[in-house]
Amino acid sequence: MPGMLLLSIFIITAILQTIYWGVIFFRFALHHPKETNTGNARGFPISVVICAYNEEENLRKHLPAILAQEYPNFEVLIVNDDSTDGSGAVIEEFQQSFPHLRSIRLDYPEGKKTKGKKNALSEGIKNSSYETILVTDADCHPASEQWIQTMASHIEVPKTIGLGYAPYEFRKGFLNVFIRFETIYTAIQYMSFALWGSPYMGVGRNMIYKKELFYKVGGFKSHEHVASGDDDLFVNAIANRSNTGIVIQEGSFMYSPPMGTWGEYYRQKSRHMTTGRHYKPLHQILLGLLSLSHFGFYILAGLLWLSGISTIFASVVFLATILLKTTVFSIIALRLNERRIIPYFLLLDVIYILYYVILAPALAWGKTDRWK
Repeated sequence: MPGMLLLSIFIITAILQTIYWGVIFFRFALHHPKETNTGNARGFPISVVICAYNEEENLRKHLPAILAQEYPNFEVLIVNDDSTDGSGAVIEEFQQSFPHLRSIRLDYPEGKKTKGKKNALSEGIKNSSYETILVTDADCHPASEQWIQTMASHIEVPKTIGLGYAPYEFRKGFLNVFIRFETIYTAIQYMSFALWGSPYMGVGRNMIYKKELFYKVGGFKSHEHVASGDDDLFVNAIANRSNTGIVIQEGSFMYSPPMGTWGEYYRQKSRHMTTGRHYKPLHQILLGLLSLSHFGFYILAGLLWLSGISTIFASVVFLATILLKTTVFSIIALRLNERRIIPYFLLLDVIYILYYVILAPALAWGKTDRWK
């Protein structure tokens, strides 16, 4: 590749990265969430819907923190999705002490259990008592007793969808560091896009919305052939500039255990990649440009230095871009209570280009009907 062409493409990637980090993501860095309305003594009623398939241990461990939320009017509805372990017994045990805990059980003929949790979640929403739905998973635990209150405080006309943050717990080892970095980076993207009026996804471990929206879009019918997507494809279909907000107060976070092996992590992210193929074209283009410029920025910088082409100029552009990215990431990471990741940002940002390479086959050829 001729030297000037190589330099020109590198500058284009740097400009694109500057636009994303200095404009689009910088808005998230400057965003100041409103104060939680804890003075609302009555509160509107909320149905917390949790789908559980063989989650006996997780229900026993995490359900108490959900049931003990400081909110005046809510129910917890667990959809026991054809579990074969002791999940049902655990639910019945908790129901003795918590009258606001309800459950329904789904049973399927042998070999006919649906993939993913869309059917279970649909049944949960249909059987919920209230018009506001707050969803999470059985293996998650809230950061505080004000989780419901904080999420609920963002549901007011015209905002009828609240996108929460769902970080992973701290563990030792590089895999955990990378998983938490990728979670922050993903949150930066979908929350920044939402602030700019173009929401494209949410995380099913921590999201609140009105039941009417679910039925307005026909539930999961438009993507029922995709095993995943009960969160991001739903948001992609129904969310817009006026009805969607983000929730980033620390008390609203919903933590979950991280994957324990690289293989588990790869399988999870492969599923997410295949789901992304069903996003709206605009979102695919914007996310594609972000990924391509991220990848090209580091690769082309390396090629310029190796070939000795305009190394001083390229270095200045590189360092200026890195300074901007590091600053914006650090501000957001602090806000998301992830300060431990900040010192590793540059290393992780470079390594992240391998993420694109390894998961590219899943994006192009991965099956959309696979869940686990």
